[in-house]
Amino acid sequence: MNYDKFFSQNIDSIKDQGLYRTFADIERESGSFPYALKHQDGKAEKIIVWCSNDYLGLGQNKEIIEAMKRALDQVGTGAGGTRNISGTNHYHILLEREICYLHKKQSSLLFNSGYVANEATLSTLGSHLPNCLMISDANNHASMIQGIRSANCEKKIFSHNDTDELETILKNE
Repeated sequence: MNYDKFFSQNIDSIKDQGLYRTFADIERESGSFPYALKHQDGKAEKIIVWCSNDYLGLGQNKEIIEAMKRALDQVGTGAGGTRNISGTNHYHILLEREICYLHKKQSSLLFNSGYVANEATLSTLGSHLPNCLMISDANNHASMIQGIRSANCEKKIFSHNDTDELETILKNE
């Protein structure tokens, strides 16, 4: 089998369908949220980024940046491992305690992304709650779809935004 030809044809097919993804070369400017520079074809253009996960602009907050610099000077970079071996830093524990205090909860748990939080939460709940039924929109976020797939429970999926189908499922349960 000619693997180069095989993969080239598949990539060409993806491009022909308009599904080939490229990454925008974006340079965020500290203190200029939501503005950034987009680099393309040797030029830089000032743009406004509305698709960031930094919803509140906290990644540009001067106090947070200074706190991060102090933490980097004190403990360095990198987790050193996953949380369940050697990757839980004292700052993680302090932040989780602060979150508990702010939300008046007994405990909290940080996840490294919303994707991981959704997938792990749905998978765990679905696998541990007795008689759990998960009902989901077919076009839910990939993190939720994967969490539901991984859950060891009954699942019902309704067509995207089809409230009539959802209502039928709810009435039959």
